[in-house]
Amino acid sequence: MRRHRAIHLSHALLCTVFCCLVTASAVTEKEILLEFKGNITDDPRASLSSWVSSGNPCNDYKGVSCNSEGFVERIVLWNTSLGGVLSSSLSGLKRLRILTLFGNRLSGGIPEGYGDLHSLWKINLSSNALSGSIPEFIGDLPSIRFLDLSKNGFTGEIPSALFRYCYKTKFVSLSHNNLAGSIPASLVNCFNLEGFDFSFNNLSGVVPSGLCGIPRLSYVSLRNNALSGSVQELVSSCQSLEHLDFGSNRFTDLAPFSVLGMQNLTYLNLSYNGFGGHIPEISACSGRLQILDASGNFLDGEIPSGITKCKSLKLLALELNRLEGNIPVDIQELRGLIVIKLGNNSIGGMIPKGFGSVELLELLDLHNLNLAGQIPEDISNCKFLLGL
Repeated sequence: MRRHRAIHLSHALLCTVFCCLVTASAVTEKEILLEFKGNITDDPRASLSSWVSSGNPCNDYKGVSCNSEGFVERIVLWNTSLGGVLSSSLSGLKRLRILTLFGNRLSGGIPEGYGDLHSLWKINLSSNALSGSIPEFIGDLPSIRFLDLSKNGFTGEIPSALFRYCYKTKFVSLSHNNLAGSIPASLVNCFNLEGFDFSFNNLSGVVPSGLCGIPRLSYVSLRNNALSGSVQELVSSCQSLEHLDFGSNRFTDLAPFSVLGMQNLTYLNLSYNGFGGHIPEISACSGRLQILDASGNFLDGEIPSGITKCKSLKLLALELNRLEGNIPVDIQELRGLIVIKLGNNSIGGMIPKGFGSVELLELLDLHNLNLAGQIPEDISNCKFLLGL
């Protein structure tokens, strides 16, 4: 009997201790959240008005969610125009998994203490006014799946350590900042990466050679940087590509048109680089490709007739090159085309009949070519045509 009583007393004691710990933790986490609120200097939409000392963070605080044990698991406050700085106190939320604060006016840097948030798997701080260097400690967070620091004012280089332990990372966006230097070779450590966006920065150097060793990589955007070198062979083995944007860089040599045959490709932008040579004959084209832009290069030769195999094209832009020959006579087979831009080339001959069957066509740019003959009458069937 005494033994059973002792067991019951021990069990009750454990429950009491656990309840006290949870209660104490909850109180502590409330203080952490109120300290975060204290660092907000402008809250024009009263988004944090429910964050009061008498409230329960799990039930009452807007944008806060807790797990089944009562610990803060998510902070989601997006497009609320909050002004101020990030509070270092958030490093005390040891169960925090999602931190989403995009679309605010937060300034300053990311506190170093956030390196202790080992449970974090999503960080979205995009569209703020954050500045300084991208912290290396983010690369030590073992659970990160999603990292978006785009549309801020970060400067310096992308730290190689950012991709030190990125085995679980699926998407990274650092676009629209003021980052310089090269793309770290350590990016290829992210074996489960599905996409990255480093566009609209000042990056230079070459694209890491092992990039296509990432088996599920489907989204690559490096637009508007100063990257250089040859990329034709580099991307030819990226079999999972859906979106490839190399526009407005300094790439040279042959353009990577081999990716057109990749079955999942929907978007290919190679515009405004230094690509030269012919557009090769297209033996296969993704049935999902909607955008093909290779304008503003040094491409020569003729537009291959195989372009008509890209049945889902909505935009075909090849202007500002050195293309010759004629407009493919079967181009009207691309019935979904909305924009065709072929201007500023050396293309001659006549405008093919049949453009009238491309009924969704809104823009047909054929200016500054060497065309002869009349504009086909059936082009009047293009009811949405805004420019010719």
